[in-house]
Amino acid sequence: MPLSLENIQKKIKCELFLGQGPSEFEGITPLTHSHEKTLSFLAQEKYLEDALKCKAGGLLCSKEHSIKLKPAFSGHLIICENPYAAFAKVAQHFFKPQHPFSGHSDKSYIDISATLDPSCTIFPFVFVGPGARIGKNTIVYPGCFIGAGCSIGDDCILYPNSTVREGCSLADRCILNPGAVIGADGFGFAPTADENVKIPHLGGVEIASDVEIGANSTIDRGTLEFTVIGRQTKIDNLVMVGHNVRVGEFCFIAGQTGIAGSATIGNRCVLAGQVGISGHIKVGDNTTVAAQSGVSKNLPSGEIWQGTPARPQKEYAKNYVVLNRILKAHISNKKEGE
Repeated sequence: MPLSLENIQKKIKCELFLGQGPSEFEGITPLTHSHEKTLSFLAQEKYLEDALKCKAGGLLCSKEHSIKLKPAFSGHLIICENPYAAFAKVAQHFFKPQHPFSGHSDKSYIDISATLDPSCTIFPFVFVGPGARIGKNTIVYPGCFIGAGCSIGDDCILYPNSTVREGCSLADRCILNPGAVIGADGFGFAPTADENVKIPHLGGVEIASDVEIGANSTIDRGTLEFTVIGRQTKIDNLVMVGHNVRVGEFCFIAGQTGIAGSATIGNRCVLAGQVGISGHIKVGDNTTVAAQSGVSKNLPSGEIWQGTPARPQKEYAKNYVVLNRILKAHISNKKEGE
């Protein structure tokens, strides 16, 4: 369905600088593949040359970039505070998930005590346990398991083979990508001289609204209380979140990150790829941990940390420079002695 300039203004806060071209658009494309009937966007200075040459009928850009574009760009300039976020909102109009089934399949097992909103979709080969609740317009794909007493909110999507074990909850508009596991037992054992005694994990997992969990990521249930994921947090593929962890709101957690049990991650934190967080650690709000870093102590708010063990990024960079100098001097001395 085409998207008009008028509807773009309704979707995003923007200022229009009208040029030549259509007032409706058929899609959104990269700068290098644009044409008169499409929108494009400029979010970084390094793509300015591509933007000046692009053929898009409309271009999402910042006010700063619009000044540089006005002399050369003939289409409509759509000036917004955050062009990348504006692109994401506009793209949602053109790229909506298609679900090729509706209704409640008779090839699924749905316990008689479960409560399903009539508008939700249950594909074939889904298990819905006793006392589970599934909200409005939620989509549950084949192979999903929803355990006893689970609560799934409105407008959620559970993609194939994702699991929500007993007593766990998802609020509205959550997405579980294929293979995600919510509420597996935590890694807890009490060792004795003769055996490793399994500790029952009687808590659950509480996931707030607008959370997305990547493919094959796991969030373990709490021992006695709940593991908690705050609203608008986005978790990448192959992430491990241990029992009793509390993750705040608006966080980004990248692939292969592992968070050990009872750690606390503040709001608006970024954990880059392959970060390791030790158990019972606290990470303050607005903190970024760079890729492949290992965190073994509490981190304050509002800083960037890097390395193993993690240290402030400026300190890490200075140490790296010094280490390189030492290594180069060692290699040079070795060659001179040969």
